[in-house]
Amino acid sequence: MYNPESLFPVMCVKCYLSDDWDAIDYGMDYDFSVPFFKQFKLLKDKVPNRTLDQNERNGGGTEYSNFCYTSKDAYLSFNVTSSENIKYSKYVLKKNKNSMDSLIFADSDRCYEVVSGRRNFNSSFLVESDQCIESYFLYDCSNCVNCCLSTNLRNKSYVFLNQQLSREDYLKTVKDLCLDTYSGQKKAKEAFEEIYKKAFHRFAKVRNGVNIVGDFIENSKNLYHCYSVTDAENLKNVFFSMNVAKDSRDLIFTGREEECYEVAYGGRGMNRVILSISSGSGSRNLLYCDNCKACTDCFGCVNLKNKQYCIFNKQYTKEKYFEMVEKIKKHMDDMPYVDKVGRVYTYGEFFPTEISPFAYNESVAFEENPLTKDEVLQSGYNWREMETKSHASTLKNSELPDSIGDVPDEICNEVIECPNYGDPQMRCTSAFKILPDELSFYRLMKLPIPRFCPNCRYHDRLKWKNPFKFYKRECMCELPNHNHEGKCEVEFETSYAPERPEIIYCEKCYQQEVI
Repeated sequence: MYNPESLFPVMCVKCYLSDDWDAIDYGMDYDFSVPFFKQFKLLKDKVPNRTLDQNERNGGGTEYSNFCYTSKDAYLSFNVTSSENIKYSKYVLKKNKNSMDSLIFADSDRCYEVVSGRRNFNSSFLVESDQCIESYFLYDCSNCVNCCLSTNLRNKSYVFLNQQLSREDYLKTVKDLCLDTYSGQKKAKEAFEEIYKKAFHRFAKVRNGVNIVGDFIENSKNLYHCYSVTDAENLKNVFFSMNVAKDSRDLIFTGREEECYEVAYGGRGMNRVILSISSGSGSRNLLYCDNCKACTDCFGCVNLKNKQYCIFNKQYTKEKYFEMVEKIKKHMDDMPYVDKVGRVYTYGEFFPTEISPFAYNESVAFEENPLTKDEVLQSGYNWREMETKSHASTLKNSELPDSIGDVPDEICNEVIECPNYGDPQMRCTSAFKILPDELSFYRLMKLPIPRFCPNCRYHDRLKWKNPFKFYKRECMCELPNHNHEGKCEVEFETSYAPERPEIIYCEKCYQQEVI
C-alpha cells in the first residue's frame, strides 16, 4: 500500500509478522532540541512496515487485499473480515461468501452490487436492504423473497414495482427484464434510480438504539455523530466500529475497545489507546504509537510487539518512562511542530497530515470530502499524481456480448477497454480483465459481463452511500393521516444533505409508510 517514494523499508506480511526481527533494534534517544513530530517522522522512516495490513490468520488468495483479516480468496478488496471468495469490494464486515462489487455488507452469500446490506442471499443491486433472497434492485427492503424494482418493503414475496403479483406473473415479468443481458440490466438500473428518488427515506438507520445521533447503528446507546457502529455505548465521532466499543471518541475503523481517543485503525482489545494509528490487539495505555501490537505503556513508538515502557522504540525502566513522558508532553507544548501552512501541533493534537505516507487523494478523506488538486495543496495536504497505466486493450467495450450466455471462456484472455479511459476522478485503470472464477460467478448469477473497470464500478457505487456528515433538518412529511396538522415539524440530524432530492421522514412518519 506504500508508494515507492516512501522512505521506510517494506516487508512482506509473512516476514513482518515473524519473530526474526524486532523493532526495538531501531530505538532512538529523545532529543529535546527538536519538535516531537519531526523526530517521530525520522523513526517512522527507519522501521520496516508490512506491505499490507493483514494478520496471520488469513488463508490463501489475499495477496491483493488490504486491511484483510481472517479471510481467504479476497481479491482487490479492502477492510475484509472473516470472509471468503470476495472480489472488488469494501467494508466486508464479517461472514460473507462468494460476493463481488459490494460495499458495507455482512453475513451474505452470492451477492452482487449490494450497498449497506446484511444477511442477503443470491441477490443483486440491493441498497440498504437486509435478509433478502433471490431479489434484484431493491431499496430499504427487509425479509423479502423474489422481489424486484421495489422500495420500502417488509416481509414480501413476488412484488414488482411495489405491486403484488402471483408467482407465475412475477417470474415472467422478471424474465422479460432480461437481466442476464447488459442492455436489460442498464434499463433496470435506470428504472431503479427513478423509483429510489420517490421512496420514503428514514432520516437515520438505527436498529435497537437509545439516544442516538448517527446512521447505520445497531444494538447501541448514547452515540453522537457516529456512522456504521454495532454493539457500542458512549461514543462520539466514530466511523465504522464493531464488537463492543465503549466510552470513546474520534475513532475510525476500530474493533473491540474501551476508553480510546483519536485512533485510526485500532485492533481488538484496546484500552486507553490515545492518538495512535493501527495499534491495538490487546494494547493499553499507548500514546502517539503506530502499528504497535500487544504493548502497554508506550509513547511515540513504531511497529513494536509485546513491549512495555518504551519511548521512540527505546526501552526504559518504569520510573524513567513516566518521568520522560511528562517531560515530553511539556516539550511538545513548549516546542510545537508547525506545518507548511502554519498549523501548530502541540501535545494532544493528532499526527500532522503532512508526515503521512499517503496523499490526500489516496485516502478515504478524498471519498468523503472530495477536493480538487489546488484545494488540497492550498490546505497543506499532499497530492500524488495517479500512476500512468499503459494497458493496451485487446477487446473494445462495444465488442462485449450483450448476454452472459454468449460469453466464451476465451474472454479471460482478453484485456477489455474501460469507457472512462483513465479518468483520474474515478481512478480508472483504462482496461481490465475477467478472471476465470469471476466468469463462473457471472454465469452462476446470470449476470452480464461488466463494462467498466473495478475502480470505476466502485466510484459509481459510492453514490448510494451517504458521506460521514450530519445536517439539521425537518421531516418532509405532509400527509394528513400521520397525526400532525400540515407539515410534520419533527427535527433531527441526518446524513442526507438538504440539497439532495430524497424525501426524508422522521421515524414515526416513516413507520406509517413502509409496507
